[in-house]
Amino acid sequence: MHPLNVLKSICCFLYIAAAIKSASDSLWMTTSNLLPNSHSYSKLSKYCSTMSNTSSYAIAKVGRRFKTSGQIAACDQHNCRSRETLNADIHKSARNEHFVGNNDQPLFELVCNRIGNNGGKKIRTSADPRQSAVLAFEMMLSASPEYFRPNAPSEAGEWDLKKLKAWEALSAQWLKERYGDNIVRATFHRDEATPHIHAVIVPLNEKGHINAKEYIGGRANLVALQDSYAEAMKPLGLSRGIRGSQVRYEQVKEFYKSVKQIESLALPLDELKALAVDRQRQVQKRNEFEQTALALSAENFQLRGQIAALQEQLNRVQQLADRSHELRVISLPEVALKLGMQPSEFDVNRWSSSNHAIVIAGPQFRFAGEGDKGQGAIDLVTRVKGCSFSESLVWLERQLGTGAARAAAIAQVEVAVAEVEASQFIPPVQSEERWSVVIDRLLTQTYLPSPLIDELHEKGLIYADGDGNAVFIERDAQGDIAGAIQRDEAGEFKRLDGSAEEAAFYVVIPDNALMERPDRVVVTDDPIEALAKLTLERTAQPTQCNQYQALGGPRAPIAHSQAVGALSVALSRSEEGEQAAQEVYRVIPWAQSDRPETSHQAQVKAQIDALRAAMKRAQGQSQQLPKRERKQRKGKDQGLGM
Repeated sequence: MHPLNVLKSICCFLYIAAAIKSASDSLWMTTSNLLPNSHSYSKLSKYCSTMSNTSSYAIAKVGRRFKTSGQIAACDQHNCRSRETLNADIHKSARNEHFVGNNDQPLFELVCNRIGNNGGKKIRTSADPRQSAVLAFEMMLSASPEYFRPNAPSEAGEWDLKKLKAWEALSAQWLKERYGDNIVRATFHRDEATPHIHAVIVPLNEKGHINAKEYIGGRANLVALQDSYAEAMKPLGLSRGIRGSQVRYEQVKEFYKSVKQIESLALPLDELKALAVDRQRQVQKRNEFEQTALALSAENFQLRGQIAALQEQLNRVQQLADRSHELRVISLPEVALKLGMQPSEFDVNRWSSSNHAIVIAGPQFRFAGEGDKGQGAIDLVTRVKGCSFSESLVWLERQLGTGAARAAAIAQVEVAVAEVEASQFIPPVQSEERWSVVIDRLLTQTYLPSPLIDELHEKGLIYADGDGNAVFIERDAQGDIAGAIQRDEAGEFKRLDGSAEEAAFYVVIPDNALMERPDRVVVTDDPIEALAKLTLERTAQPTQCNQYQALGGPRAPIAHSQAVGALSVALSRSEEGEQAAQEVYRVIPWAQSDRPETSHQAQVKAQIDALRAAMKRAQGQSQQLPKRERKQRKGKDQGLGM
């Protein structure tokens, strides 16, 4: 089965669990007849009780590595709860606390301020994130739920206040002693199932250089990190996290056997919360188990049992995916009928009630007189009844029978995944075999400097595709690939389908300026004109940070000029250039005109031709001098390094 289908099913499973978690008590009363049988419930309770009597562990994990401003901004939004977090209780988010880092300053600014000039060493950036420097990494600290709530480990979101404060104090002390000023932000999260800390750390070494390998490179560093944290947590009675498993296989097997007998929508709310939390924790442990089993042969037998139990849970999710095609499609007319709406006798797609009138077209609908379209059964119920997502799920299950809510949620997840996949731009495949032909053509036709083309090729911004076209990669303002332009043998440009409206081909001088916004943006007609303009203006020590870019998508000029001091319009004086310039002036009134009388490429060619002519004249004059004087001048030229 394709991994994407498994991912969809996992998302659907967690989506439904998180939604029903937030349903009101009044809604729960309507589904009280769905309680599991006493036998399964007692097994689940017995497992939770048994787990509460086992050892509690200190948990230290290295999370994501951040190489771009976009990745750091996404982390900032999650940790500050500025975007929706499904597994967080928004009513408890006010309890979260930044204990390191200015609340009012964006995380990316904090990272840049800490990096500074990187000890005078250039930061490696690339269109390929695998080749880029790690600007910061995230550390997650927590402990077993049994530590925070020893008497009721399954009550997600609850904790013993004294134990919580003691753990927070020791963990914060350990972080500051180990990483010092390299911590740019650290946050207590108290609005999820189990309290934890997210810390963002800049990996600066003693020389002031970025070097993530010294911190998190290799197994030895990670083992030492976990040992150090476990040692610091010993006063709280927390022990070292598992190298192999310390959880008895029989307990896990019994738990999953009992879970397998219970339909997810048949659980009470508190047990659903515990099931979702436990499932997430066990999947995370599975990855740790697999890695440890490869390195510690003495514990392989025990780990195989653990992995088998966790694989059983993943197989259950996969079975849901395999059965999803058997779920009947919930038609919107059927839902509309259940909502008390009636079809029009003149138009079968038009449905109405005393309060609403909608037009249905397949899986989509729109309200009469409105342009925005809705998608799917859940969206229709939510908008007609004015209720929440979780209330819509319960209503669908009651009105349309068992599996209706699950089918609707699967359909909605599939739509969301399809939209994300459709929005992702996939650049043409690179062909190194054709590059020699393409670069020869570029140098011959454009007169651009060979070192400049080589530098951009190494960064993945210019390359050859399989058809022998030159490909110029377009990026958004954060440096992420979002489009491409092809240049054929005749020198004609074509912007590829799927390229983002905010994307453009651009080069920043000096190269490390992606750490901050440039001082000036220069907009030209195409990539060759952008590079020619750069060549004309480039100096040994530029006095400001300039970004030379092609026109790109319709929103590229305004997207790239935000928070920039100056924008120069250097478009050609052709009819198309005139129209594009006027459009830029319309959306960016403060833009300055820098439009050339002749193309920048022609100006570069003229300069090269003039230089060649001057060298030829000098060579001719030198040949006319007496032999003795020619030797003297040759000696002077060699002394000057010519």
